Amino acid sequence: MLHLITSHNRHLYSLELDALHRARKVVFVDELGWQLRVEDGMERDEYDDERAMHIVGFDSAEDVAMSIRVRPADDRSMLADHFSHHLPRGMRAIDDGRTWEVSRGFSRERGLKRAVLMRKAACMIAPLEMALEAGVDRYVGFTDVRLLGLYYHIGWKIDLLGDPMPYGEGDGVAYQAEVSNAVVRDIRQTWGLPAPACIELTSLNGAATVHAAAQAMVRDDPARAQLMAPAPGSQAPRGGAGRIAALAKARSTTANPSTAQQSVQTLSTKL
Repeated sequence: MLHLITSHNRHLYSLELDALHRARKVVFVDELGWQLRVEDGMERDEYDDERAMHIVGFDSAEDVAMSIRVRPADDRSMLADHFSHHLPRGMRAIDDGRTWEVSRGFSRERGLKRAVLMRKAACMIAPLEMALEAGVDRYVGFTDVRLLGLYYHIGWKIDLLGDPMPYGEGDGVAYQAEVSNAVVRDIRQTWGLPAPACIELTSLNGAATVHAAAQAMVRDDPARAQLMAPAPGSQAPRGGAGRIAALAKARSTTANPSTAQQSVQTLSTKL
């Protein structure tokens, strides 16, 4: 199930955010071999600040299955700070107040079955929904060229900003993506997605964990239930017996895709 984590509700997600940063370390550092800062087994960078918003998909074992980070680009952005040499002259300013940046996207779910792609589509439509609500009309980012096919297949409307260039871990290209009601409508209809694609908790409403609170919210909503990825190699657990739930209980009382396949699993690279 997809959760939206922002500065307003991150206090509910302390365990889940640590799990997210551990998953990012596994994907980007261990599997892809990127030279990124790691502390206490977690990958974080300077854009994981109070303005960062994380869309995180949890599987039926309550582990991180996918995620994507979005952040307003009016003060700073990874694209302008680290990849400005890839940008064409005369392009629309990134810090214009109507642009957000998408970064650190990945999915640990294997395969190209429609159900898998539908969950990736949900993770990719959620940033568009959020941007529309905020009056934003464009995303920017930097991606490995091998992933452009996934973007187009899901339904993002992308304009490349210049030619692909080596970036250290392959060939990458800067892009801008259209944010519009038409794009959101087309993706939702193509993949049969609920609106909105992710949930945003403001409290636990008496539940023990964010996962239990989310389940209560969507109990009678099969369209959202199908966005829950199965736990790798196992059936969905009963009674919230996931790893994060076990950690929360312990605190109160005291999947690994190959590098060769990772270009299919990752939603966007070194962003």
